[in-house]
Amino acid sequence: MNFELMDQSVQYTFNNEAYGEDGFKKRTLKNVKKTASAEGVVAVGKAMAGLQDDALGAVVLIQRQGVPLTD
Repeated sequence: MNFELMDQSVQYTFNNEAYGEDGFKKRTLKNVKKTASAEGVVAVGKAMAGLQDDALGAVVLIQRQGVPLTD
């Protein structure tokens, strides 16, 4: 029995002193393609960080998988 990938999203953590006491801000992007590569996901995060004058602190891929029901 295999899991079925239903959807996935990615959570980026951006570091910047401007974000207050914690110094970081998290953003989640939904509907990431199932065929997205790790390199591609990181490249998007680095581009977003550059546009915001932030440092990219972490990248987390979040997957929702279904479990087939069998008798």
